[in-house]
Amino acid sequence: MTEYGLKQTFATTLAANDATQQESALGLIRFDGNKTYRYVYVVDKAVTEGDSVCQASSADGVVSADRSGGSQVALCVRGVAIGAISSGYYGWIQIKGVCTVQCDGAVVTGDGLVPHASNDGHADTVNAASDAANTEYQIFGFALTQDAGASDGDTATAFINCA
Repeated sequence: MTEYGLKQTFATTLAANDATQQESALGLIRFDGNKTYRYVYVVDKAVTEGDSVCQASSADGVVSADRSGGSQVALCVRGVAIGAISSGYYGWIQIKGVCTVQCDGAVVTGDGLVPHASNDGHADTVNAASDAANTEYQIFGFALTQDAGASDGDTATAFINCA
C-alpha cells in the first residue's frame, strides 16, 4: 500500500503522563489508524481510561473531568481519556473513533452520549424530552454496546466525535 503525505512525528507516546509539556503545542492533533487524538493539559483531578473531559479554559487543550465544582467552562466534551493522566500533567485524549467510555449505569446500545451533569468524567444518555432540560446539543458520541452493569462508572464501547 502506498502512503501519501507527511509522516507525523511526536515527542511522546499516546500513554504520555508528563509533568512538563513535551509536544510543540497544546491542542495538537494526532492521527493513528482510524482514531484521532488531542494533546492536553489536565486540571482539577486525575483522569483514568474512559473519563470524558470538558473544556476548562479559553486556551485550547486545557481540560477537566470535574463536573461538580472544577474549572470546566462548559459541558462541552473535548475527548475521552485513553489512560491515566494526573492532574497538572500533559497527555493525549481520544477525540474521534471507537473507545471505552465511563457511563452512569443506564446506557444502552444506540444511546447518544452527553457529559453527565454531576458525576465527574462519566457519560449520561441524551435527554430530548420537552419536559426536561434538553441535552441533545451536547452529544459527543453514540454507545455501540450497553454499559457493563447498572452502576455509575460502568463502561460502554462507543464511537465518539469531539470538536
